[in-house]
Amino acid sequence: MSTPKTWLIVGASRGIGLEFVRQIIGHGHRVIATVRNPNSDIDALAKTAPDRVRVLTCDVSREESINGFIEQFVQSGERKIDYAVINAGILKYPNVRHKSLPLTFERFATHLHTNTIGPIIVAQKLLQLANVTIGTIAFMSSDSGSTTRFLAFEDGFAAYSASKAALNQALRHMAEELKRKQSQTAILALHPGEVSTDMSKIDIAWEISGGQITAEESVSAMIDVIQSKSIEHTGTFWTWKNEVCIFLPR
Repeated sequence: MSTPKTWLIVGASRGIGLEFVRQIIGHGHRVIATVRNPNSDIDALAKTAPDRVRVLTCDVSREESINGFIEQFVQSGERKIDYAVINAGILKYPNVRHKSLPLTFERFATHLHTNTIGPIIVAQKLLQLANVTIGTIAFMSSDSGSTTRFLAFEDGFAAYSASKAALNQALRHMAEELKRKQSQTAILALHPGEVSTDMSKIDIAWEISGGQITAEESVSAMIDVIQSKSIEHTGTFWTWKNEVCIFLPR
C-alpha cells in the first residue's frame, strides 16, 4: 500500500462526498470530512476507522459556518492536506418547467452561495493558513456549467448551470493567481458524470446520454484522476473518465 495521505472532503453528508470518505478510508488513508449537520451515515463510517476519520462542521452557504470550520481545522493541529475535494453543492430543480418551483431571486442566490461562493471562500481561507500545505484542491463542477458547449435542452437548470459556470471561472482565476505566487497547490475542476444520488432524483424531460453511473463508479474513477494530476495541470477541468473538458481550455 502507498504511504497514507490526508484527504479533506467538504460536503460529505451523502452521495458523492460520503462515497469519497468510504473509499478513501478503504484505501488506508486519513480523512477530514465536513458535514452541515451530524448524521448516522458519516458517523457509522467514522466508527469503522476512528483513528483515521475526523468529522467537522461546515455549511458552505453560511459565512459564519465557514469561519467556524476554519477555526476547528486550525485547532485540530493539521499541517498538511494532500488532496482537498470541495464537493458541497445543491440542485433545486425544476425552476422553469413547473410552476411549483419557479426561478426566484432567493433560489438563484441559494445556488450561487452553495455552488460558487462558498466553495471558493472555503478554498481561499484554507490557502491563507500559513502553517498548512495543500497539494491539490479539486472542485466538483459539472458539464452543465459549460459556456462553449451549452446544453440547450436542460430546461430548469439555469441557476445550477450559472453557478457551476461561475465556479469554473473563479477557480481558473485562483489557479492563475497561485501560479504567479509560485504556489505548488494545484487547482482542478471535476465533472463526476451523471451520477445516481439523492440530488439527481429529479423528473427531467430528456434522456441522459449513456445513462447514470453509481457514486461508487464515479468516485473510484475521480480518485484516480485527482491523484494523477500535478501542478502542471492546475486550472484545468477533467471528467471522471480522465478526459479534459474542452470548455475549460488551458
